[in-house]
Amino acid sequence: MSITSSIIVILIVCVAFLATLLVIVGLLLLFKNKQQVSQLKSIYDANENTINQWKTTIAQQENTINIQTAHFQKAQHENTSGIRYAKRIQKAAFSQNKEISGIFNEFFIFSKPHSIVSGDFYKAVEIEHYKIFALADCSGHGVPGGFLTMLGLSAFKESLQRHFYDDNIDLAAILDEMREFVKSSLRSTDDSIATINDGMNLTVCAFDIKGGGVRFAGANQNVYVYSDGQLTTYNGDRMPIGWSFKGESPFTETYIPVHKGDMLYLTTDSLQNQFGGPENTKFSTKRLVSMFEQLGTQSIEQQQATVADIVNNWVEGYEQVDDLTVAGVRI
Repeated sequence: MSITSSIIVILIVCVAFLATLLVIVGLLLLFKNKQQVSQLKSIYDANENTINQWKTTIAQQENTINIQTAHFQKAQHENTSGIRYAKRIQKAAFSQNKEISGIFNEFFIFSKPHSIVSGDFYKAVEIEHYKIFALADCSGHGVPGGFLTMLGLSAFKESLQRHFYDDNIDLAAILDEMREFVKSSLRSTDDSIATINDGMNLTVCAFDIKGGGVRFAGANQNVYVYSDGQLTTYNGDRMPIGWSFKGESPFTETYIPVHKGDMLYLTTDSLQNQFGGPENTKFSTKRLVSMFEQLGTQSIEQQQATVADIVNNWVEGYEQVDDLTVAGVRI
């Protein structure tokens, strides 16, 4: 055999060997890929099973949430409906504008409750030659405050009838009796609790249509009189209708000389304590006095609109801390 033939044979053998080696390597790679594919498929199947389990769990949780949400919305609707009905009852107990207009020719009442039900109440009554207007601020607001308004109204009406005699009305005695009534009504059954902080602040004004001026008694509230371009503040007693750390001195009555056309303003102290304005500060007594001075020369309709603008602009963008009530009566 020639050298050339030998070389050709060797080349053929090498090529065959390499081809065989390539086939073997290919088969090994194919086998390895199949194993990897099988492993990946197992992982995929396991993950898909986990995902399906998660989907089932999520669906069950969504169903539970939907059921709970439906129950909550139903309970919330029933609760809100109950509170709105309580508001209707409360509003019916308060003096209505038509009722007040039958007693006072010119007046305004601005009321901005903190919640649906208010913790403030007002009442206008006419007895013989006295026209009486009362404004109260009960502890708290919302439903608790609303309950106290009904208690306070009941106490006020009962005391009012008992302390008008001999053509005279005793406002201080009314506040004294209301204090005892509120304390006894709210007294805890737990002997370990000596006092509670529930009660109310109250202003009562009696206008004498015989020309005898205005008689005023206040529990932690003041009245303001605008007359001849000047605003005068008359302070009530620094005691609430309820328990007080300052003791239980008798309430007092103040006589206020007035003239026809003067304005008398009543308000709860919640407005002075309301944060707001450009610097997030309290409204303060100073701003309250300034507001009343501004109102004094305006018509009743303008006064109510001015109070609404001032208060709403002050509160806008801030949390309202309590019920806000301002009233004005033309003498």
